[in-house]
Amino acid sequence: MVAISRVITHVQGYRRVLHCDLDCFFAAVEELDNSALAGKPVIVGGDPDGRGVVSTANYVARRYGVHSAMAAATARRLCPHAIFLRPRFARYRELSLRVMALVREYAMACEQVSVDEAYVELPPGVPGCRPAREIAGELKARVRAETWLVISVGVGRNKLIAKLASDLSKPDGCLVVRPAAEASFLQPLPVGRLPGVGPHTQQRLARDGITTVADLVARGPSELHGRYARSGMWLWRMANGLDDRPVEGEHGPSKSISRERTYARDIADTERAEAEIRHLAERVACAAENEGILASTVTLKIKWYDFTLMTRQGPLPTLTRSPDVIAQSALSLFQTHIAPQLAPDRALRLLGVGLSALQPEGGRLVRGGYVQLQLFNSASRIA
Repeated sequence: MVAISRVITHVQGYRRVLHCDLDCFFAAVEELDNSALAGKPVIVGGDPDGRGVVSTANYVARRYGVHSAMAAATARRLCPHAIFLRPRFARYRELSLRVMALVREYAMACEQVSVDEAYVELPPGVPGCRPAREIAGELKARVRAETWLVISVGVGRNKLIAKLASDLSKPDGCLVVRPAAEASFLQPLPVGRLPGVGPHTQQRLARDGITTVADLVARGPSELHGRYARSGMWLWRMANGLDDRPVEGEHGPSKSISRERTYARDIADTERAEAEIRHLAERVACAAENEGILASTVTLKIKWYDFTLMTRQGPLPTLTRSPDVIAQSALSLFQTHIAPQLAPDRALRLLGVGLSALQPEGGRLVRGGYVQLQLFNSASRIA
């Protein structure tokens, strides 16, 4: 269906992609289930007395500087009166399934990228079609009415524009960027708003007098390629809103699941990198919970400051989706292969944690003639 929709779009009208993102999802669910939490700073994640990390903080907690992937102990220092809660993945999955069922009602193709986030390919924009703003508004209203949750929606001609639009519209936003308005939407943005542009890249661009997206556009593809090589062409494409990635609809069980993050500030110290890996392990474990699957292999992905990619893979000690087990295995890969190379002048711009060799919950994994039974159920908790 995706390939067909792209052909139709090119022939009859422009693409319309929605990026749908539930606001502060884990914390919002906790407030929904416990009205006494309303108006109070709520942080969902690991143990602030241990080495846990923040999975989600509501907007009240964020006013104190708390954010996702922060060490839970740091979050408590910033907001000592915050209420810390452990994740309840089964409950989040229940509500995620309800929301995503509503999202899919509007989709030619739907690509769910996490428990609280999805891209939707709408029918192409042609004269007389139903406006994207009307569709997005109706979806937001239905999610609120049927689940009491809040979802922000960005609409654009591709994934890049839609994602930027939803991010910039939060909280509880709906921002539609029409094709004719893409330049006026993108060009005033600081270059750091573009995905993958961290402080190292920002500093290099600033030395050349490039601080906004408009500055990138003005330099042109030839100059950017000559000065920054392959990354220059990538920057030019983003600055011009060019993104031809399709919205990948579901095609049966996943062969792998991963979660990654490009950082606004490159990571040069092991403590912060390890905290980020724990956070990514929680996210990928939640995704596995959402799909009802277990994994036996973990992959650590990194991108260095100079855009060099590296992946390292290893077996999990058992068939699992436990965030603790995933985190420990990923950290072992990091400590063995990455940490010795980390330095202020050799920092990380991206980290990712992936799972593969997946099986449905209740399945069995045969290794060397032995059968490993499931040791962790859907109630696995974060340490």
